[in-house]
Amino acid sequence: MVRSILVGLDESSYSQAAVAVGIEWAKRFDCMLVGIGVIDEPSMRGPQARERLTPSYKAVYDGLVAEASHRVDQVLEQFTLKCSDEGVSCKLLEDVGCPCEQIMLEAQRYDLIVLGQKSFFQFETTSRECDTLDKLLHATPRPVVAVPQHCRDYGDGAGVLIAYDGSLQSTRALQAFVSSELNALGDVHVLCFHKTCKLEASKIADRAVEFLRFHDILATPHTMTTPSCASDAILDAAKQVGAGLIVMGSYGRNSLVEFFLGSVTRKVLETTDVPLFLYHYLLKNEQRCSNGWRRLH
Repeated sequence: MVRSILVGLDESSYSQAAVAVGIEWAKRFDCMLVGIGVIDEPSMRGPQARERLTPSYKAVYDGLVAEASHRVDQVLEQFTLKCSDEGVSCKLLEDVGCPCEQIMLEAQRYDLIVLGQKSFFQFETTSRECDTLDKLLHATPRPVVAVPQHCRDYGDGAGVLIAYDGSLQSTRALQAFVSSELNALGDVHVLCFHKTCKLEASKIADRAVEFLRFHDILATPHTMTTPSCASDAILDAAKQVGAGLIVMGSYGRNSLVEFFLGSVTRKVLETTDVPLFLYHYLLKNEQRCSNGWRRLH
């Protein structure tokens, strides 16, 4: 069950949307909301060690760090005021370092990470999107909920759509969803695809529905053969059932295939207008430093 939610904070409207979802869920599940602001010092310093900065750049560097620290403090203060106004218990974290690494470290303490669909943790500029979300989705120890800038509002009782294909990633995401108890948000629907056979899709759906039933979660199955654009089919299904949350496994294909063909996960992530619950199970051959992940388009 969700007892704590870690929200990544920056100055963007995406972050504001993430905070709004975090506050709503904190009130609904009576849990603590933790806001984290990160001073991205490595991006200001560049590849050189701090003690090796040239005297001419050292003054610029110190100014950038001081400005970023001030802006992080302002974001944390605004977060505190919002939580106080909504009667939500909150905690503040201010870290220095690579945003992805700091969020992964802090996430070990908490149940769920909530981030904007786009993130802007480089506080020395307000216009440069960073790849924090992408890196987290490849290496996070916790489920991540990505929140779009403008969420479609279905009101109280908005349902949940689980996109399920029986793969390792989708089964792990299903298990993480059950553990979170976010099924309390509303009716649960399971959408399953098969390349050619709707009967096979039904068998896949049955396994997911039965797993959910063992955890006292009633779910409605929906099946179809794989359409030309699975991401559009998932978003259309979410709209039809009034889902306020989509659950998916993250990056189920191998990195090479994903690089050339893209992934359903990424396409849904880029175009969804409801929060997206993602969980990536790190395979043995994917064990590498988070700095090694490249952004995939």
